Amino acid sequence: MDERIPHFRSRVGRRRSPAPWLFVFIFVFFSGMLFILFLRSPLSKIETIHISGHHLVKADEILAKTRMKKGISYFSMDGARAEQALMQLPEVKRASVITRFPNQVYIRVEEWPPVAIFETNDQKLLPILSNGTILAARPYLTSRPRQPIFRGWARINPTFTSAVKQIARLPEPIRKKFVTISPAATDAEQVEIQSDQQHRIYVRAKELATKCQYYPSFYQHPPGAIYLLESIWFAPERSGKPQLQAEME
Repeated sequence: MDERIPHFRSRVGRRRSPAPWLFVFIFVFFSGMLFILFLRSPLSKIETIHISGHHLVKADEILAKTRMKKGISYFSMDGARAEQALMQLPEVKRASVITRFPNQVYIRVEEWPPVAIFETNDQKLLPILSNGTILAARPYLTSRPRQPIFRGWARINPTFTSAVKQIARLPEPIRKKFVTISPAATDAEQVEIQSDQQHRIYVRAKELATKCQYYPSFYQHPPGAIYLLESIWFAPERSGKPQLQAEME
């Protein structure tokens, strides 16, 4: 009979180990509390915004477009949305917005460079970008860079559009020697360029970038007309009739 009775097991001095989920709960709880405290502290606020690469667009305009300012939450920043907003500016070619934890923002813009100036009927001077955009909202008020002025053009003129695209492809050292670019009186497809050496250059708008590469060869010539057409030749100003001075095939 005694053999059928199980032996009594004493539980005195033994403790049950806590469940693993309890440690997980404690860790998550305190981590959450620390995160909340971080969000409410100045450490989570944007402290510095670095802006670079801008010349035409002011820093204040960039901040307004991206809706960024010091003191906003770091976690409310959306870099992709800010980049899309900057790309809506006609001056901006590329834009990147990079956030650095915990409170730094880096904004880098690349602008379309100005290559010429458009003169309006009321003689306002508007920058023309290399993509052909005329910045009507950014007139030159007092001084202007040394860039050729498109004078006497209508914006919808296809020859003007072609000439703007071509002038953007022309090397800057040559482009800076041009003072004005106007419609040619004798041919709707040609332009007349006045240079700083008092040369009148006649060239088709669609060939401007290619043919004007020859202009440095004539730069030291006296004032006169340079024809960069099927044949390339120079006529001095002092002659009563054009005289062939230089020709290139």
